[in-house]
Amino acid sequence: MQGLIRPAILAMGVVTVLGCTGAVPVTEHFQVVQSTVTTGPCHSAGDACDDSAIWIHPTDASQSLIIGDDKNGGMVVWTLTGQEIQFIDGGTNMNNVDLRYNFPLTGTFSTGQTHTHVALVGVTNETDAGVTLYKVNPYSSPAGKLEYANATLAASTLPLAKPLVYGGCMYYSQPSGTYYFFANWKDGTVKQVELIGGSAVSGKVVRTFDVGGQVEGCVADDVYQGFYIGEEDVGIWRYGAEPTAGDSRAQVDRVGSATGLKADVEGLTLYYKSDGSGYLIASGQSAGPDVRNVVYERTGTNAWVGTFRVQDTDETDGMDVTNLPLGPAFPHGVLVTHDASPTPSRHRLTPFERIATALNLTMDSTWDPRCSPYGTCTGSAPRPAVTPTSAPRGPAR
Repeated sequence: MQGLIRPAILAMGVVTVLGCTGAVPVTEHFQVVQSTVTTGPCHSAGDACDDSAIWIHPTDASQSLIIGDDKNGGMVVWTLTGQEIQFIDGGTNMNNVDLRYNFPLTGTFSTGQTHTHVALVGVTNETDAGVTLYKVNPYSSPAGKLEYANATLAASTLPLAKPLVYGGCMYYSQPSGTYYFFANWKDGTVKQVELIGGSAVSGKVVRTFDVGGQVEGCVADDVYQGFYIGEEDVGIWRYGAEPTAGDSRAQVDRVGSATGLKADVEGLTLYYKSDGSGYLIASGQSAGPDVRNVVYERTGTNAWVGTFRVQDTDETDGMDVTNLPLGPAFPHGVLVTHDASPTPSRHRLTPFERIATALNLTMDSTWDPRCSPYGTCTGSAPRPAVTPTSAPRGPAR
């Protein structure tokens, strides 16, 4: 528990309860930050937005995009100003989404340019019980529209042999140069799928394990070979991300601890820094002004750093973050958080420096996720691997 008893960083004033019908009263003091952009809504009624992934433009980061799923049908792409530029696959229930750069895939974009590597987007497809894979077209107008990795929706969906797949996230293994997708189900099952490139994307399940209870949000650390997953009513677990890691784990945090982590544990994301440090950020879904996000150190035993909320967000589910400057609107990166209210739901974009100021975090604008896990780009492919020291496992909290 030592990492949990760090003194809280309190807001300059008392956080007041917002006048929302049915809101849960605030029970702790934590910092409140203001977002600057709200995306357009998802297409389905109610709270259909869920998760998000930030795609960074290859030459002009201010033209980067937010890619999100509609749980009741479709994928949506928004600009950094919140404007929708694409909606596809409206008849397919999608869930958690993630992406990795420089995936080895040969072919041609719809605009005519050939490619040998692409930014690959993976999303859990509940309708078809699989993982659907898209490539991002940097030559489209506007740049960044999604295209099927394997020509059609059906061909681009890798079957998982288990219905109602739920959450998921991607992982790039630095030791082997292999890409993976972690898919999970509400019963706690996790399957690690190896993604194989070439003229088409194929996959095979290389590992299966059981977390125990209901899970969804997850994130993988490409440098330290770590896999984090939220067991919604219990807390956050850290496993090894390599397919040989088995089912050994350490508990990062538990619901109801001194950090303020609330059920349901939902979104998880990683803020990378070039010195090897950074932050793990988790959303505690809850409701109304009781929603909060908890920040931990990325290394070591993932010690608690602080807790905050984004003003006016409700029942936050998925999230994503980047440290890279994305133009004048987001000069130190951005945190994207799902917001369930008002409906139809949408996402909020918060300049990361606002969170850093509130919690006294350090920032780094040099790590470049387009070449994750190496941090800097050389041409169109990652630099040769430099194997990092794995983060030590800490005791369960």
